[in-house]
Amino acid sequence: MTATECDLRLTSGSQYELVRKGGHYETMYNLFHELGIQSNILVSATYSHRTRRLTEPTLFKALHIVIKHHPALGIIGVGKSSQKKNGNHRLWEARLNTINLKDCVEFVQYDGEDQGLQRVIEKSHNEWFSTGDKTRPWWKLVVVNGAHVLFVYHHMIGDGRSGYAFHRSLLAALNEIEALKTIDGISTDSRSFMVNVPAALPPAHATALVQAQLSMLHVIYNFLWWTLIRLIFSNERFFFSDASFSNTYPTPTNPFPKDKRTVTRIESMQVDCTTKEKCVDACRIHNTTLTALLQTLIQVTLAADIYPKAMLGFSQVAVDFRRYLKTKPGVDVMMNASSTFSNPQRLRRYREAGRDSKIGAGNGTVPGVHLDIPLLWHLASQNKAKLHNDLNNFNTALQDYLTVPLLGSDDEEFASQLFPNIGRVSNNTFLVSNIGAFQGMTKDLSAGWSIGHVEFSAAATKASCGTAGIVFNVASVEEGDLVVNASYEEGVLKPETVRKVMKGVKERLTLLLE
Repeated sequence: MTATECDLRLTSGSQYELVRKGGHYETMYNLFHELGIQSNILVSATYSHRTRRLTEPTLFKALHIVIKHHPALGIIGVGKSSQKKNGNHRLWEARLNTINLKDCVEFVQYDGEDQGLQRVIEKSHNEWFSTGDKTRPWWKLVVVNGAHVLFVYHHMIGDGRSGYAFHRSLLAALNEIEALKTIDGISTDSRSFMVNVPAALPPAHATALVQAQLSMLHVIYNFLWWTLIRLIFSNERFFFSDASFSNTYPTPTNPFPKDKRTVTRIESMQVDCTTKEKCVDACRIHNTTLTALLQTLIQVTLAADIYPKAMLGFSQVAVDFRRYLKTKPGVDVMMNASSTFSNPQRLRRYREAGRDSKIGAGNGTVPGVHLDIPLLWHLASQNKAKLHNDLNNFNTALQDYLTVPLLGSDDEEFASQLFPNIGRVSNNTFLVSNIGAFQGMTKDLSAGWSIGHVEFSAAATKASCGTAGIVFNVASVEEGDLVVNASYEEGVLKPETVRKVMKGVKERLTLLLE
């Protein structure tokens, strides 16, 4: 009997069952959590009903349905001995046999809905899963004031779009049980809060479904390009040159201690529905997208207001690869199928766009803020064209996604290759991660439950092992507000710097749409 067969037999009938070896991205996100680099991601949705608030019995009943639809909710990670090298370890994905909903659902009350929700989001990012306990799932729900549901989950379970998939299922389940008049009266005995996890596998790992081959020429070019950039330019020629952090890297045998784990801080910006719709319409007219516009506004603000000496700007945009896979999983499948498109650019024109005072009508309404509006729209259109051209021709974004498997499959091998090199690419970057407008909500309140507000937030990563910059997490509903949650590591950037960036972006957006 092989070691693997023995492991499978030993776990049969216990709290979990091994189902498959972890994918490369699942291995990376598991290491991020286990080594103290990144805690979790979350998607929040506000649920409305004309006569009700969410209660424990209602939610538990709905979760019975949701868990049956999403096998990923029953998946945890288990480390096993490597079959490649003695002393090394390999991640396996295991399926819990049951989930105790009382372990993963929490009801809290806060005064001041908006500020209270932001505090809960930040607090949730700074609470780490007890992954050593193999009886608990790697996700939880935090229900605020009986209305706001935060789906907080380990990144190994899925990407940002997976949070939307969860909330669409939960909304459908709530409306499915709406006809059951006695739902609030059911008892919370073991039958109501213990859920049997269905014996179904999550979808195949996305790296196995990509319709492209990795080019080693791209890998070599990328390595040489970043090496030369770091040799030629001093750090002050980039964004986030003022970031304060130590270049220390954890290992599987020496993770960051609990008091040195990443602490996430959040700054939020809300764009009302009317402004958002005006923005989307203007983007169509100027042949760009909301994501490209936000990317451009952030880069203009950083170049003009924060880092006047910077010469090169490194921006990244999160990309959903579901549509590019051989087997199309659809939008309602929880998985990791996202990567980033990197877009290094000279900053001269961005700085001009943010400092030009000759812009004509409208400048006086936002004192101290300047904007060359035609130039900004031109830059935003270029950014959209670059991304679409890259995706349509399977260039850098897809190639970068396929590079991760080169790091190996064992934890020790993966960590030794990733952490000394990731800073070369990521340390001076900002990321825009827009999971789009939430669709599938019930618009007729008389029909039952509906969702009227959503937010997305990813915990910060340790600066030495991810980015020392800011991650802008964007989400909205079709006929509601848009929210940008900017996450960064505590102590790396000054809070006033992040607030100044958010203020500059919102003021320029207001000026742009006058």
